[in-house]
Amino acid sequence: MDTAAAPREGSDACPGVSRPFPASDGAMVRLRPGGRPVGVAGLTRLFDTLAGQADPSLQLTSRAALQVRGLPDPLPAQARAGIIATGLVPSLTHELARNIVASPLSGLDSEGVVDIRPLTRALDEGLRADPSLARLPGRFLFVVDDGRGDVIGSAFDVGVIATGDATVTVLAAGASRGWAVPVDAAVPLALDLAREFLLRRAEAASLAWHVRELGLPIGPPGAAAVTLPTGSPPAFGAHGRHAVVGVPLGMLTRPHVAALANLTDEVILTPWRSLVIEGGATGLEPLRRAGLAVTPDSPWARLHACTGLPGCARSAIDTHRLARALAERLPGGHDRLPVHVSGCPRRCGAPSGQYVDLPAPESVSEALALISASTPEDR
Repeated sequence: MDTAAAPREGSDACPGVSRPFPASDGAMVRLRPGGRPVGVAGLTRLFDTLAGQADPSLQLTSRAALQVRGLPDPLPAQARAGIIATGLVPSLTHELARNIVASPLSGLDSEGVVDIRPLTRALDEGLRADPSLARLPGRFLFVVDDGRGDVIGSAFDVGVIATGDATVTVLAAGASRGWAVPVDAAVPLALDLAREFLLRRAEAASLAWHVRELGLPIGPPGAAAVTLPTGSPPAFGAHGRHAVVGVPLGMLTRPHVAALANLTDEVILTPWRSLVIEGGATGLEPLRRAGLAVTPDSPWARLHACTGLPGCARSAIDTHRLARALAERLPGGHDRLPVHVSGCPRRCGAPSGQYVDLPAPESVSEALALISASTPEDR
């Protein structure tokens, strides 16, 4: 089991429509799809609601959610109602708890063991059906992996990974031990683990956000050792009939959504700031013209940045401006290590695993020098 973290001193402040977070650039809200597709019409309506914003882009998060920044603070009732009217918030009571990341290409290619989309829907529906689970912290994470190993490496609280046509393994807190169960028992066990987390947290009068912070194991007896596969994010471009497109810096714009609307009714958000488009392989060129990344050799396949100025008061630089300038000179490549521009030592949003660290570079030249100073495999 993971080592328990230091005790929390307060509740999590993860934002939602009902609980905006007051950031430096205004109120911030987060919209969680629960691991399920997002309607493009809803995205279009959201842009209509944000039409008066100085920067009306939508931010894709590392948990496959949407984030809206720079809203009036406090959030006016009219703005809140407009966001709810998009249909992107199907449950106000459970909006903070619907943190579900699922293998985004599951059922669309041949890489997974089984199509886990029905299981993901059942998990989201079961979560929303239980009033007690609305108390889960906004950082508590479920992952559902179809066996390819692309999302099971996340720092999850409850994980489900397919191991056969009718079997899955359920895990708690990223442990290397889990419970092998029939697929129809996966959601009940996953939700039971979440309920036990809440029970143990209440018993200990704890403010823990994650299972590992409890300092004790949860779950029924009989957990067995598990060897988890290690997968990779899908490359930008065509995947058979389907497509994966990158969203530069994770900032989805109205032109992006307008181009998507000409191609599809819904998209799947990934935890890698990209979108999966079912049947979208034939529409890559108009998406490229709209500013999305559609090839594996795009610099946006490896270039990331934290929020930076003006959205974050901790940042020393405008990370997005520097990253856009750096993209024009950075060698691309899906097979190269990620490059992350940070505005402060916290390095928010940094990729998991190895990456090239660019801590608050003052210029593109300085950033390139830091990349050149990294080891050859890093570059």
